[in-house]
Amino acid sequence: MKNPPPPVCAASWKHSWCLGEAFIVEGEENGWSRGACGHDGYKGWVETAKLKPAGKPTHIITAARSHVYAEATIKSPLQRTLAFGSRVTVIEEGEQYARLAEGDWIYKRHLMLAEDTLPDYLATAHTFLETPYYWGGRSGFGIDCSGLVQVSLALAGIQAPRDTEEQITLGVETDRPRATDLAFFPGHVGIMVDADNILHANGFHMKAVIEPLWMVDERSKGVTAIRKLS
Repeated sequence: MKNPPPPVCAASWKHSWCLGEAFIVEGEENGWSRGACGHDGYKGWVETAKLKPAGKPTHIITAARSHVYAEATIKSPLQRTLAFGSRVTVIEEGEQYARLAEGDWIYKRHLMLAEDTLPDYLATAHTFLETPYYWGGRSGFGIDCSGLVQVSLALAGIQAPRDTEEQITLGVETDRPRATDLAFFPGHVGIMVDADNILHANGFHMKAVIEPLWMVDERSKGVTAIRKLS
């Protein structure tokens, strides 16, 4: 039996990718690598040039988007922008900024330790409000409905599949929605903010918004399930 190929990680974001996400390479063709995401096994293709050998990140970005600077000050040249969920390696910490392995600096309050969690996944979902809708996206640069649910739950330590039709198996069914419940519609999902309003990324507004549940119900041909996670 051959040993499995070593994991690699995204060296830079492109649409739905976040820096440092693991990707298991299974083959390569015409500059593209075929494989699976390390966090959920989702199959797909990634540009080989966007991959590098996997390291061991020390921190995770918790802001929807965070600028990275040449020096430890906002007045220095902007080097790049990283998305929520990106995994980075910090090699030095200053008073307000942390130096990354690449040599540039990021605002410390946008980071948490890689081993920590954010149990309030509803609060995490609020981070993505006004983020542009992007089908297949799961970052602060663009996100879709199930991507929003998956990344919010992931930071709370709750593993969730990638697609809506699989996420509907999470938790237990309930007939009265409340805050933190997942609300499902045909091909769509969101997180309840309270008994009447839902936070979701959607193609109607082309961004992540909070709106009354009844409005989404009317547009989406009805609620198919309300699932309680706790």
